[in-house]
Amino acid sequence: MYSNKSLTLSAKKAILFTSFFICFFANASGKKHAELEATVKQYLNEQTASYQSDQIKINVRPIDKRIEIPDCNVPIKASSAGLQANQSNISVKLSCASNNWYLFTNATVAIVEKVVVSADNLNPGTLLAANNLKIIEIDKNKLRGPTFSKKEDIVGARVKRRMREGNIIDGRMLCYVCKGDRITIAAISGGLSLRVYGVALQDGTLGDTIQVKNTSSDKTVYGRVTSTSEVSVNI
Repeated sequence: MYSNKSLTLSAKKAILFTSFFICFFANASGKKHAELEATVKQYLNEQTASYQSDQIKINVRPIDKRIEIPDCNVPIKASSAGLQANQSNISVKLSCASNNWYLFTNATVAIVEKVVVSADNLNPGTLLAANNLKIIEIDKNKLRGPTFSKKEDIVGARVKRRMREGNIIDGRMLCYVCKGDRITIAAISGGLSLRVYGVALQDGTLGDTIQVKNTSSDKTVYGRVTSTSEVSVNI
């Protein structure tokens, strides 16, 4: 007859063995899932290598750990149908040719761009400084309109409409030169340039052609906005 003490020791050993057994196979199964997820990421990296962007983020959705992954004696193949540059959600098929096993899983692919956004709430007329701005990364497919990638590109520009913190700033929200601003008109001819004072008669962002008035001659001309305080005119 076994004593109560012997039974207790046997029960403890059984529990320890069972726990080890479960953990061993759970870890082995988890390793297979992780390897498949790595296969998907490598496949998508290869498929997106030709994209015209250095900023590509791939996020593979974790494979359900309850799915049993069979042994495969050949490399598991990843494939997808019609992967395109503007496609964000991708369905990837994983298959094993030696046993006809296959599994579909999902991933997201984002072509990321750096964009300037407002760092706080901004009112119309605010003259932008570096501390009003911050840079974030965002999926290119979510962008609409002209945006900026560097703070210095818009420091000194003026806000035309109310902005909330985190708003993506595009050229339509700003004027480098605003109607009524006193500006410098740079008259350029060949290698010579002459600068006179003027007044902007229209709003304009960098590169826009706007109407300005020479305050000395009262003449109205069209010039290209080159900075927050200057318009150039070819003569």
